[in-house]
Amino acid sequence: MTFVGHVLFFVALVIVGVSGNIYNLIFTIQQQVKTRAIQTVGLILNVISISNIILVLATFELVVSVFQNTQIWCVRPYPLAIRIEAYLMMTCSFNSFWAIAWLSLFYCIKVVNFSSECFRALKRNISSVINAAVLLSCMLSCLLFFPLFSLGIVESLEKNDSVSDIANLTCPQPSLTLPMNLNAYAAAVVCLLCPIPLMIMLPTSVRMVAHLCAHTLALKKNQTQVQGSDSYVLVCKITISLVGVYLSTLCIVALFIIIKFIGEFITYHTLASAFSFYSGMTSLLLTASNRYLKEKLWSMLCCRKSEEQASKSHTVVTGDV
Repeated sequence: MTFVGHVLFFVALVIVGVSGNIYNLIFTIQQQVKTRAIQTVGLILNVISISNIILVLATFELVVSVFQNTQIWCVRPYPLAIRIEAYLMMTCSFNSFWAIAWLSLFYCIKVVNFSSECFRALKRNISSVINAAVLLSCMLSCLLFFPLFSLGIVESLEKNDSVSDIANLTCPQPSLTLPMNLNAYAAAVVCLLCPIPLMIMLPTSVRMVAHLCAHTLALKKNQTQVQGSDSYVLVCKITISLVGVYLSTLCIVALFIIIKFIGEFITYHTLASAFSFYSGMTSLLLTASNRYLKEKLWSMLCCRKSEEQASKSHTVVTGDV
């Protein structure tokens, strides 16, 4: 691919990954200013949008750094820019993944009827609980990935290696220079990025599907208000789609990392494409699940004034009750 081809490719990826999230962020904040309240869904939308924007830009900056210097992983000490980019990529992906998990849990608790008094109490206070969980997960991500600023190369290259010598060497794998158990740290990061959020997303999604199927059958038997569950079905589809996008992205990123560790050649186009796809699809799905954002988008495309009543309901489903 030529230099111009590279530029056009990555500009397209940035536009796809960033534009939808900027739109969601601007109009979500606009609604919050109008209503003078930050609802739970609005808070989650803000976190996902901001995280996705930074994630795409940080990945793009990493790709540019590697493109400018293909031996940048052999440089010791690592440039500060590389460490910042790695920190932002991990932190923002963590925030975005967990925000989707909290959104799935929020919808599940709001939609499903529980007989347990414990779950009923949780349902009454779910907004406060999820708000706190979102903020705590953001704080945790900032602390969890702080060791990435110590990212460097283990003592496998001699200090007197020349630039020409380094160019002919296979760069060692990056490592943390802090005195810590790297295996335990890596296990904690992997668990917090994939299995644990997935353990929240999948059961809540399945529970919503089961509840909505039973609810729809009951409505059909009564032959009344069959359309009452349409909005809940939409959010169920959106939630499952978000989980699918999350899993697809993790599979691509995991494949990229595995191939890199094996030592086979793979370009950073794969990583950039994965995060651009993730950011673009999540922004599209979140727009589709939010009545206010859909009305605003429709008014912009059709050049007509959006109905003000749309701002009264934050989502198609619960309105963040």
